Amino acid sequence: MESQNQATEVKITSKSSYKNLDELIADMKLAFANALLPEIFNPMLAVGYTVERINGMKAKLDTLEMLAQVKTKEYADQSEEQDKFDKKKAEISTVFVSHISLARILFIDDVHARVSLSLDGSTPRLFSSWKQTMTNFYGQLTSQPELLAKASTVGITTTAVNDQKNAINELEAIKESLKKETGEAQAATDDRDRAFDEVYPLYVEYIKYAKIVLPDNQMLEALGVRVRAK
Repeated sequence: MESQNQATEVKITSKSSYKNLDELIADMKLAFANALLPEIFNPMLAVGYTVERINGMKAKLDTLEMLAQVKTKEYADQSEEQDKFDKKKAEISTVFVSHISLARILFIDDVHARVSLSLDGSTPRLFSSWKQTMTNFYGQLTSQPELLAKASTVGITTTAVNDQKNAINELEAIKESLKKETGEAQAATDDRDRAFDEVYPLYVEYIKYAKIVLPDNQMLEALGVRVRAK
């Protein structure tokens, strides 16, 4: 998620001397706002920059700015769901680690229990396998009353087992929501990037013409172009 976002920023900055998107939008807003100043507009009109053309660039920039805001909002939504997921997973894992550690001591001489509850394996890192390990542990306790009765003597009660099973279901629901938010955040990033690719080359071309057409350094500076002193 974050890596996708970072990759997008690299894509943008690689075209723009390592400026971030907000700086580029500010540059373009300044240039397009001052493009209609008579001292700039009249010379640039000679190379085809009519009012309609300038307004067209402004409209594309407005779209980019709006989509950039949408992207920021969507990534905030994604980050919120990611935080919920991480906290819930950590909460479940903490309880599970305690339960399985107790069970390993309790059932140390019970081969059937150790195999049923997968007590001899390590806890997987991959989410699907991690979830399956816990689902099996609590499912086996539920389906084998004699195991649950013994586990209850060390605090792994019916209530504790059911609480964990419910928490795992809640986590799965959060995961689905996170998947949805991640997709929306990526789609918003793609929309923003397409809008950027539409307007930024137009801005670059405009500035290139301006550097040739406008001999007055002050006018170039009004477009945001830094002019070195001679």
